[in-house]
Amino acid sequence: MATKEEIEFIYDLERLLITRKADKPKGSYSSKLFKKGIDKIAQKLGEEAIETIIASKNKKDSEVINESADLIYHLLVLLVERDIPLDSVIQEMMLRSKK
Repeated sequence: MATKEEIEFIYDLERLLITRKADKPKGSYSSKLFKKGIDKIAQKLGEEAIETIIASKNKKDSEVINESADLIYHLLVLLVERDIPLDSVIQEMMLRSKK
């Protein structure tokens, strides 16, 4: 179960990405993605999804953890690019869990 600190981290990351999208500081990987646009962001998300799938078939949990972190990060970038709050995704998941 995630701690309060861990949950706050993901929201802090979302806020940081929103700032990176607005300010696009040089040297920031996130800014680079935002500058390249939705096609590049979606491509990176797809690549990370595939890498997570491949890692899941291997025996090392560390590989799955690393690739999952990349996948979640790139998903957050995509959500920020589309101006979709993470809360909207969580609310949808909560609605689905009640079906």
